[in-house]
Amino acid sequence: MVDSLSDTVRNDFKKNISGLEDALSQRINDAEKAILESSKAREAMVAGIGSMKKSVEKAQRRFSKTNNLEELRATMVEIFSDINRLKTANEKISSDISLVLHPNMSAVEAIERFASDLQRFAGTWERIARDIDQSITELCDDQTPSELIDLQNYISNQGFDKLVDNNLNAESE
Repeated sequence: MVDSLSDTVRNDFKKNISGLEDALSQRINDAEKAILESSKAREAMVAGIGSMKKSVEKAQRRFSKTNNLEELRATMVEIFSDINRLKTANEKISSDISLVLHPNMSAVEAIERFASDLQRFAGTWERIARDIDQSITELCDDQTPSELIDLQNYISNQGFDKLVDNNLNAESE
């Protein structure tokens, strides 16, 4: 039983440590991935915004020379379309970052779950330890054997105890 308890504790710890490591690794991997992707996307957005700003300035200069309103309108429609695309991309980045900031399970929650699981397992370990103690108690009977009590009662009922009492009294004098 003691070997079984030791094995149970060892296996429970291994399983829980493995689960904790997996949860923390997943948390870090997800965060790294989201941070890298959002960083790349934001860099691309900034480059695109710079290019769009130059397009607006160029369209503005051209309009001031030609007064061609249709050309300016077409450029602005294209730029607003690009701005909407960037807004949509930014919302996705924000959503991905939000998942990192508010994950299904944070590192703290992983530790709390680990500790909770250990407490739950400790209850099982305690029950097994109580069984061990109970088994030891049952095997260590310190009561007077009933056979000895029966023999003493038999001797007493037969009156033989009087012979012994007289003999013991004579020896002690």
